[in-house]
Parts: sequence; structure tokens; C-alpha cells
Amino acid sequence: MGIATGPASEGNSTVGALIVVVIIGLYLGYNAFKRHGFRPRRVETTLSGQQLRHVFKKKVARNGWSITEDGNPMVAQFTLPDGISRQISLNISEANGRTVAELAVIRHSKKVLGGTAKAYTMRWRMNAFIAQVRRLDSSAKVMG
Repeated sequence: MGIATGPASEGNSTVGALIVVVIIGLYLGYNAFKRHGFRPRRVETTLSGQQLRHVFKKKVARNGWSITEDGNPMVAQFTLPDGISRQISLNISEANGRTVAELAVIRHSKKVLGGTAKAYTMRWRMNAFIAQVRRLDSSAKVMG
């Protein structure tokens, strides 16, 4: 009884290496997908800055999140008991007679292997903001 060194064992090594490469590729692709979900967004709308701030408070700063900065940018934050925090900001400006809202994640936490933690929560909040702006203003243009 010895170690197999024939063509069958070489095939098993190739299959094992291929499986490892596929798993790494899936992991990297999934992390890129999550980061893309909370990419910065720019919305041009006819809504006023005050209306946008109200939508931000209702759609982003809810269920444990709170407004930590009420200026420009306005910042919503969620802080865990161990001090890890996540922040989403809303910066409002004017351009070409329209109000421009720039929505971005400015702080997020990472997992042990480098993946983004709670990316879905941030994406859902940003998407809820954009969806509400679109409901209030059908001419709103979203970029990013």
C-alpha cells in the first residue's frame, strides 16, 4: 500500500484546485456585488432640500439609526454597543434649477476576511430613499 501516483490522483488534484479557484472567485464576486449595492448615488429632483431631508429622516434614519449631524451633509448613523458604526450621508446642493442630493455610505465595517458587514441594510436604506424621491417626483434622475 503506497500513495497513488497514477493519472487518477493527478485528476483529483486538478479538480480540487479548480474547486478552490471557483470558491475564491465566488467570494470575490459576492463582495464586489455587495460593495456595488451601496455605491454613492446622485439624484437630481424638483423637490426642495427640506423635502429631501424629511425623506432621508423617514427612510434612512429609522429602526435604530439616528441623525448625528443635521447640517449639510446630514448624517444618519447606527452604532453597535462595541463602538462599530455605519454612516450614510446626504449632501444637498443646487444645479441648473434643480436640487441635487448626493447619498453615500461614509463609514462601514468589514468582516474578518475583508467583506463588508451589513451591506444589505445600507443598500436597502439608500434604495428606500431613492424610491420615495421617485414617488414624490417622477422627473427625478438617479445617477450612480
